[in-house]
Amino acid sequence: MAITRDEVLHVARLARLDLSEDEVTRFQGQLSAILDAVSKISELDLSDVPPTAHPLEIDNAWGEDD
Repeated sequence: MAITRDEVLHVARLARLDLSEDEVTRFQGQLSAILDAVSKISELDLSDVPPTAHPLEIDNAWGEDD
């Protein structure tokens, strides 16, 4: 999934970033690679995997107040 130059500029504008042309080109490639990696997750069969908020069973991880 390729991200366009206009999409990079839109995100930069939302984040109030002033990017050079070199940065726009570099971020376009990097963001496209990230989206490609994340899209591979949708190829997995996760129907038997229960949804979790945390990978470890943790109950009340807060320490005592002193």
